[in-house]
Amino acid sequence: MRKIILLALLMSLGHLQAQETYSYKATYRLEYQENSTDSTSIKSEIGVLYLGKDHSRYSSMGKAIKDSLDNMENPETMRMDDYNQLTDFKYKIFKNYQENELILAEKVFQYELKYKQDLNQIAWEIQPENKEMSGFSVQKATGTFAGRNYIAWFAPELPFPDGPYKFSGLPGLILKISDLQGHYEFRLIGFQELGKPVDKLLNLDGYKTISQHELDKVRDEYNRDPIGTMQRAGIRFGWSEEDRAKQKKELTEKYKTRNNPIELDHAE
Repeated sequence: MRKIILLALLMSLGHLQAQETYSYKATYRLEYQENSTDSTSIKSEIGVLYLGKDHSRYSSMGKAIKDSLDNMENPETMRMDDYNQLTDFKYKIFKNYQENELILAEKVFQYELKYKQDLNQIAWEIQPENKEMSGFSVQKATGTFAGRNYIAWFAPELPFPDGPYKFSGLPGLILKISDLQGHYEFRLIGFQELGKPVDKLLNLDGYKTISQHELDKVRDEYNRDPIGTMQRAGIRFGWSEEDRAKQKKELTEKYKTRNNPIELDHAE
């Protein structure tokens, strides 16, 4: 089965033109420690990386579900915890290999924001160690990104210089990557050729371009007090004073425990 997948991959890549589509999908499980001071605060999410010849798109599975709910549900009638628990990661990350560009786009409440970065931000050191993983031969690499030191395992047989989140730049798809503290680990749990290519649909013209620091600040302020932010915008939830106080307390406590971001620092 692995040989069939590889043969189909090589044949399709050889015939792909410049059309804006994704022909492959890599699915990852992310396990992360939400609270840096509590080793039991482990959470997990599923992320999906759509791959094309020269570009990719990464987002959480919960983000995709939330996008569909946004078109069906009225957030005024939903509890804030129900609305937000679908995912802790509400961004989409677009990578363009040819232009060496990464775009992170995120909608924080009513604000559509994005920032751009150089794609290859990690000076990888490829190590001699090899092993088998998910039916593929993988090789070890080490690198530092945004204040964390990482070990990655990539598969040269899968000719995509890509991986989950912002990770990229290795001569093969990253199947596993984790920081040395064990706070964040992405592991490939599925790889498939799509029966019908997915359109790229990279239309971010309506998104305002700001810096990563500015977007992080907007997101942090919203996470700190989402109810207050929405009420100031004129949204009313129809809660009693008791329900409103309870919701605010729950969200404040949750905010305090989310103190271990994947990027501990970043350059501007």
